[in-house]
Amino acid sequence: MTEPALQSQPPPLPRPRADWAWFLDLDGTLLDIAASPSHVDVPEGLVPTLSSLRAAAHGALAVVSGRQVQQLRTLLEPLRPAAAGLHGLEIVTPDGLRHGTKKPLPPVGNLRRLLQEAVAEIPGVEFENKGPALAIHYRQVPSAFAQLRRIVDAAAVRHRGFELLEGKMVFEFRPRDIHKGTAIREFMAIPPFAGRVPFFAGDDRTDEDGFRMVHEMGGLSVRVGDADQPTAAGHTIESPAALRLWLAEAAEMLRRKP
Repeated sequence: MTEPALQSQPPPLPRPRADWAWFLDLDGTLLDIAASPSHVDVPEGLVPTLSSLRAAAHGALAVVSGRQVQQLRTLLEPLRPAAAGLHGLEIVTPDGLRHGTKKPLPPVGNLRRLLQEAVAEIPGVEFENKGPALAIHYRQVPSAFAQLRRIVDAAAVRHRGFELLEGKMVFEFRPRDIHKGTAIREFMAIPPFAGRVPFFAGDDRTDEDGFRMVHEMGGLSVRVGDADQPTAAGHTIESPAALRLWLAEAAEMLRRKP
């Protein structure tokens, strides 16, 4: 199957189906983006909605995020969903088994020290150590973009084993060839996801790998927000709040189906 062309204005969402496998990004998709990752708010009703969707899909629901798995599962207590963390570096299957990538990972120590030292010189910039992945958040100081761009570009040249990603007010480094698309592919090979149609919703450039993967698998992809930005997603919705409402309606509709 050919790779989807980037679209500037994808069509609205279709009606949900009982044979979908649900893959959902967290920040900017299910949750509104906050000034800092530690300050996000989980709206009332979201966890029950996800629980209903998971039941309707016979367990085929996973959260696919750049956050660490433990962090995202804590945010969604008591749901404890299947999850892919760190863009696919961490996987927790529906039975609760945890495993990491089988791919050898590049050493991260030198890159971590380089970025920490550089960021320490810029007030308001937040460095996030995710273990094998690293992030620099500058939402509170947008004026730091140009300076940070020079720092991360230079670091990327020196550390070829890592891919530099630019998201919404964040730069991330992750090991190459591991991303949300590979995580979705891994889930789709195991029960209860196997044999279903993958549905993935995300909001950022880091989700484009996931959009392309579900397209290759004959599934559906949804870009949340930024409708004017080109995307590989097949559909769009205006905001996390709109997606939460649509998911709640989908859960209710699927619950009522015989």
